[in-house]
Amino acid sequence: MKTMKKVKCCTLLALLLMAGGVKLQAQNELQNPYAVAKEDGFSYRSLKKLINMDSLYVGSQFERPYHDLLSILYSRVGHYKDAMRMAEKGNLFSDKTRLAKTYENVITIPLPEVMDSIIENNRIIMLNEMHFNPHSRAFVISWLEKCYQNGYRYFAAETLFAKDSLMNERRTVLLGETGFYSDEPVFGDLLRTALNMGYTLVPYEADGWGVDRERNEADNLIKNILDKDPEAKFLVYGGMGHIADRKGWSMMGGFFKEKTGIDPFTMDCSVMTFSEQYESMDSLRTAFFDRIDAMPIREPIICYDTVKRIYPNNSGMDATCCLPRTRFIEDNIPDWKLYNGKVLYTIDRRFIKKNGFSEGCISAFLKSEGEQCVPVDQYMYGKDESEFKLALYKGEYLLRFDDGKEYKYATITVK
Repeated sequence: MKTMKKVKCCTLLALLLMAGGVKLQAQNELQNPYAVAKEDGFSYRSLKKLINMDSLYVGSQFERPYHDLLSILYSRVGHYKDAMRMAEKGNLFSDKTRLAKTYENVITIPLPEVMDSIIENNRIIMLNEMHFNPHSRAFVISWLEKCYQNGYRYFAAETLFAKDSLMNERRTVLLGETGFYSDEPVFGDLLRTALNMGYTLVPYEADGWGVDRERNEADNLIKNILDKDPEAKFLVYGGMGHIADRKGWSMMGGFFKEKTGIDPFTMDCSVMTFSEQYESMDSLRTAFFDRIDAMPIREPIICYDTVKRIYPNNSGMDATCCLPRTRFIEDNIPDWKLYNGKVLYTIDRRFIKKNGFSEGCISAFLKSEGEQCVPVDQYMYGKDESEFKLALYKGEYLLRFDDGKEYKYATITVK
């Protein structure tokens, strides 16, 4: 009897060890999620594939980049709440404690009161974003016309690939060719708007890591703009902290300032946009979002500390901009998507049944551009959704339905 128990225990132990070995082997063979997503062009199909691999990535060495990438891909298909949720899982909110403790001595100024002065009194303005939240991309669109009227002619964006050497001649933004983050519809529309307005798009991304990358990015801005047009006025759009230009911060903005002697106006548009949906940010929300909500017209505010340094925690920039807290229309459309005269266009279940799949992703391409360009809007819908809305300009569109295996097409006119 004891021998039998001993055999059973040994068998169980062997099975457990075998299972552990299989799991360890599976984790060792697990690809970086970015490599997996690249196979399908970081598209809806990439997102669908990664969601099905959740149990493999959670707890693995790739857990953080997995959630980071999911946040980006969810934002591309119009699931902004899910994007924020994934970003929180990816631990991209590490500054929230310091943010919550440092707001008390900050003064706030409505952006419209100082925007003209900022544009007129500077020749280079640097703005930034959190890559998983397109809110600041929509915000930057509002700067383009006023800056252009004041002589700004170049728009440099960190996402742009130098290999797309024809983007300015072509005047369109290609999926997977013009840039990485620009495959998201609002970013694509930011670049489309700049091109239509007459801006020259300028890539400045650089090889290398850490300080080398920051220094090389500054060199690229100088080479690609100032060496050709020494008096140029331009906008720079970067990610997170790269635009910091204060002494002691070894970032692109600081290297640019040191090498050129030009002091750009640097404004953080990312710190506030990453926190707007979370209860853990209550003190920050009370301090800034509620100030905006109390305004007669909800407008962005610029935050300064009492000595005109950056708020918060001395992040190395001249100012921080807090955008109005997102309000959702029909659940899936954030209010900041209705810029430049866009309107809401309803896709109902009857239309889906006739033209598409019971669930999947719908992409709305300008008919004049075609499906090789970034869609104006895109949404991943479920089989239980009776209808949803897209934010579109008036005009002719090619709609593409994707169920992850095949495509179906339809055309619409938005009046």
